[in-house]
Amino acid sequence: MLIDLEREIAGKSYLSQVCVLGAGIAGLVLAQRLARRGVKVHLLEAGGLKLELRSQSLYAAEIAGDRYTGATEGRFRVFGGSSTRWGGQLLPYTDDIFSPRAGMPSWPWPIGPEAIEQYYGEVLEIMGTDRLPFGAELLNALGRPKVEFGDGVRLRFSKWAPFRRRNLARSLGRDCLAHSGVTVFTHANAIALQEAGGQVQSVAVKNYAGANFVFRTDEVVICLGTIESSRLLLSSNVGNAFDQVGRYFHDHVGLRVAKIEGEARARVLDRLGPLYVEGTLHICKLEASAELRRRERLPAVMAHVVIEEPEDSGAAAARAMLQSLQKGNLKEAFARNFLPVLRQLGGIARLAWQSRVRRRRAVSARAELWLKIDMEQVARAEDRIRLSELRDALGQRAAVIDWRIGTQEREAVRAYARVVKAELEGIGIAGLKWAPGVLDAGAELPPMADTFHAMGGLRMGTDARVSVVDCDLKVHGIDNLHVASCAVFPAGGSSNPTFTMMALTLRLVDRLAALLAGGR
Repeated sequence: MLIDLEREIAGKSYLSQVCVLGAGIAGLVLAQRLARRGVKVHLLEAGGLKLELRSQSLYAAEIAGDRYTGATEGRFRVFGGSSTRWGGQLLPYTDDIFSPRAGMPSWPWPIGPEAIEQYYGEVLEIMGTDRLPFGAELLNALGRPKVEFGDGVRLRFSKWAPFRRRNLARSLGRDCLAHSGVTVFTHANAIALQEAGGQVQSVAVKNYAGANFVFRTDEVVICLGTIESSRLLLSSNVGNAFDQVGRYFHDHVGLRVAKIEGEARARVLDRLGPLYVEGTLHICKLEASAELRRRERLPAVMAHVVIEEPEDSGAAAARAMLQSLQKGNLKEAFARNFLPVLRQLGGIARLAWQSRVRRRRAVSARAELWLKIDMEQVARAEDRIRLSELRDALGQRAAVIDWRIGTQEREAVRAYARVVKAELEGIGIAGLKWAPGVLDAGAELPPMADTFHAMGGLRMGTDARVSVVDCDLKVHGIDNLHVASCAVFPAGGSSNPTFTMMALTLRLVDRLAALLAGGR
């Protein structure tokens, strides 16, 4: 069922077993899976079924430190959330991310990989990817030549879900709208949590006309994304007895360190180029091994190849069409992209041949290739989400993103760039055009940037004095309040975080279903 709060009478009250705040990736997973277990769910989406400027404007944030582009460019207040735009990239965290060895600068997790590994297969099913290996054994499975690196580099491959499966509003979202156990509320902005006696009693909600509504429920799950989840708890003054809400905010930060040209270009594409298998794209990641990280005191870091096709290429035309379809905008898909696709039919046909016959992603002769290094940002208490004195259109205090890229990350770029250069030369790939300052100690490094992978702020831990949620994602001291978000991540690893976040969310589904079955 769908209810648009813009059309409801102000002051109405609603009752459910579980109230899920946010219909992005985590919220849709929770609502759809809980409904399958017979749980009655209210799913609140602050935006509409389509992206609206008035909804996006509520993401305006005050930047107190380094420029943080993900504040506005990486967040989408709409049914489906970031899945309406993301690349659908999936790669599990390795053991050393959960339990870093002594000497590594990463924070440990209070759970191990065994707590969520059983859920990875279900995530792959949701995203419609193949079940081929993530590790170097993928090459053997596809009959490709081995790539042998030294002990400093670990070769793995991320999976990119097919475009048709990336927007979860079109899969899990449709299920939610059709399921009798789920009521989806649009234009439902969660304003505050009303807490008393260690329980959330209700959720205060506003529509865009300023009308107020009340949602009462047995269990509340915050799925608002990293920044908004912290903002809601801060605004509500809930779960913050030890001033931990919003702290340890972090992201992945990256830098293009070299341009790949000449003979190196052909060798990189042959040995490390993207592979394509039955709708799933596999991208090569050169991750720093646990031993190298311990020896060099490195955060989790990896290098990968970025391919940029010119805008007038067949690949660019096909990508633009598919991205419009992912957003669910059929009019834009055909009105804006029909003629470019028509003009590039030859290039698109080559793409299809390469992917189906050669199991490779086609790369045009005019495409530019770059080597990029991405890494976890070392989580620091002073990097945090705070509340501004500025207020948004609903009268709520805006978020302040007080965040900086530190010397530790910049020095790690140089250290790992030197390792990758030596490892590439060891397999016959040399002659990259390195960016100034990357290989030279003491030289000025080009600016690094965030990668729209906001994490932290409500980090998971066993000690309420230095964390916000426990190992079951329950907010310390609040019996019926949980968080399903990358906000709970103590450390970011070097892999895209959404795969692990989805697995954590499925684990939470099991916990909530068991609690409710037991009488909660």
